[in-house]
Amino acid sequence: MSAGFYRAKRPEGSKSPPGPVGPVDVVDAVDVAGVSGGFFERVHPVTKLIALVIAFVPPFFAQRPLQILPYFCLLLVAALATGAAPHLERLRAMMAILFIMSVLLWSLFYQGQTRLFGIGLLAVTLEGTLYGATVGIRLVCFILATVIFLACTRIEDFTYALSRLGVPYVASFTLSLAFRLTPLFMETGATIVMAQRARGLDLDSGGLIARLRRYVPILIPILVSGLRRADQLAVALESKGFGRRNKRTTLSEYPVTWRDAALLFAVLAVALICAISYYRTAGPR
Repeated sequence: MSAGFYRAKRPEGSKSPPGPVGPVDVVDAVDVAGVSGGFFERVHPVTKLIALVIAFVPPFFAQRPLQILPYFCLLLVAALATGAAPHLERLRAMMAILFIMSVLLWSLFYQGQTRLFGIGLLAVTLEGTLYGATVGIRLVCFILATVIFLACTRIEDFTYALSRLGVPYVASFTLSLAFRLTPLFMETGATIVMAQRARGLDLDSGGLIARLRRYVPILIPILVSGLRRADQLAVALESKGFGRRNKRTTLSEYPVTWRDAALLFAVLAVALICAISYYRTAGPR
């Protein structure tokens, strides 16, 4: 995920690198973390979160694959523009599985008039296949919109946006903590697996039950590591006064600029166009 943009203030006449001695301006900042500085990274976090919610609406107006394909292509272009291609590369298998499973399930259980062929008591219809493809593309659109948001939003900005929208800080911090700890647990699990393999543990041979039993020496260290990490986190949070009801302040300042208005206008326009197209062609069912 993007590390964001910051402009740290430095004393006048100082030639040393700037330090975090004042509020942070995410609009006029310079890149300090190797990020190029695109349009989406400089948008207010609350605006990005609202745009994400609105981006989930247009796929529901599509009832056929051809109706949702333009929106899918638009999200794909936006994802490539935000530098989310590496994330999409890692998720392509999951998106393909979701699409295929959607087509298979809906083609069997969706009632239609045009029968293609039958499998026992189940009949595969053309309407079911088309609707399954539509639902599959819809799920992929949801993933694309989420990847775009995560690719240009720091975890701290996500927490800030939730707090500004009225979500209790404990809830927003817990949600952001899940994003932080999941990669750590996965890395810990991979390290433990490599350590057990180095000790001669064979995880590949044998049947399914035998392989599941061999994972017991891996699950126990992962559980112990998770408990230890949770205890250290609890001590760290208590030492920093987490849970106090005083009004919280933030290090970063996020001014609202023309980029926020442009992004909201764009997503609202797309959602409105999709809604008008839906009601003019198919209409509500």
